[in-house]
Amino acid sequence: MLGVKLILLLPLIGAILVWMIRKRFLVNLVAISLSLFSFLIALFYYLNLDRTKREFQFIFSYRWISAWNLDFSVGFDHINAPFVLLTTLITTVAVVLSAKTIKEKLSSYMALLLLLSFFVNTFFMSTNFLQFFFFYEAMLIPSVLLIQRWGGRNAYEASLKFLLYTFGFSLFLFIAIIAVYFYGGGFRFDSLSQLSLTAQSKMLLFISFLLAFFVKIPIVPLHGWLREAYYEAPMPMTIFMSSVLSKMGVYGTLRIAPYFSDTVSLVSNWIIALCVFSFIYSAFVALTAKNTKIMFSYMSLSHIGMITAGVFTGNILGYQGTLLQSINHGLLSAGFFYIAELLQRQTQSFDSEKFGGLSKRVPALTFFTFALIMAMAGFPGLNYFNGELLLLSGIFKENIYLGFFSVFGVALGVLYLAWFFYRVFLRKPAAEMSYYVKDVSSWEFLILLLFFLISIYLGLNPDFVLLGLKNIISFGGKV
Repeated sequence: MLGVKLILLLPLIGAILVWMIRKRFLVNLVAISLSLFSFLIALFYYLNLDRTKREFQFIFSYRWISAWNLDFSVGFDHINAPFVLLTTLITTVAVVLSAKTIKEKLSSYMALLLLLSFFVNTFFMSTNFLQFFFFYEAMLIPSVLLIQRWGGRNAYEASLKFLLYTFGFSLFLFIAIIAVYFYGGGFRFDSLSQLSLTAQSKMLLFISFLLAFFVKIPIVPLHGWLREAYYEAPMPMTIFMSSVLSKMGVYGTLRIAPYFSDTVSLVSNWIIALCVFSFIYSAFVALTAKNTKIMFSYMSLSHIGMITAGVFTGNILGYQGTLLQSINHGLLSAGFFYIAELLQRQTQSFDSEKFGGLSKRVPALTFFTFALIMAMAGFPGLNYFNGELLLLSGIFKENIYLGFFSVFGVALGVLYLAWFFYRVFLRKPAAEMSYYVKDVSSWEFLILLLFFLISIYLGLNPDFVLLGLKNIISFGGKV
């Protein structure tokens, strides 16, 4: 499949070209064009995916390791296709933002960003565990370099912490995959259904997967790398980490959970409780944060906790909610960080206490910020409402008490977003930084408009992500 190959090859070719080209205009032109083409091709295959089939479609493969009867193989299915589409879209947004904000060594930066996109998409499109693991690890190389070389004052420490956390816990993933090979008969994902293990051994295997995925997501208390990495990274990289890299762990849990339905049923309440705790704890931190980048970092961490909880409800409502809300979260999180970058670029400050009264000075930015807040708060008709309803329904169906705690977390989310909007856009008198903020225009207006329109579209048509999912996923007879 030439088109499927192009989804991966265009960012890779772009990485090579921009590294060789040193002229800023050409670097930006090549990076933006190829990332956009990759998104359009991914959209084409997404729209032509047969959602009634369980198996991978549009497969491209060739023999990789003959001794293990292993192919290098990529393809689309009902689970990975939305994540590939999200990755290609966020890559395009990050590249466009980078063209505006990265001032030094742009060619090297763009090459690493496009290489990161190639690694992540190959991870999502992998059809076997060994390839899945290889690119799960490979993405660390460009990620760490992007944080370290273009990050803030403490970027070296932040990148090192990110590397140690994610690489260290990935050892559990490697052990789990080797166990699948020996006890399931191969590296294919469906080898999980052939596992010849005792209940205790299967539980240990399941926990090994979760430890690796929960660090990448991350879930409290495995989030020790997030604050520094998100804050010190250049804003396009922060957007990519929040919108895409965190979804690598979510995707991993979505991929394995149906095969562990009997194991999940034994520990589901404990795992959901941990995810809900992560949801509420991070919401409290976001509520007290005055730095907008830190606040949005913990907002992202908070919501990803509830998203992850849906996988372990053991019912289709939670599973659907996780898939849909992963895409919604990626889009809205990118929008919020984009707004934080617009405020900081003109004022050199993330301190929300230094703003105020912006609603009269920047009406377009005020509108888009309010729209994103309404979407993230779960306003009916916008994208987050459907996913939040599915997640809450799934959690209530599994445990009514955890459902009530989840509603409390949702209320906290509305509170800190409303408090942010009041401080920055409504409070009077305005603080000194407000006078330096100019309204969005041209391509920045178009990007925020794109996020807003997608939010409306997915709010009115969640089947764009969920179509056919209920018919092909089972959880040990639970629906």
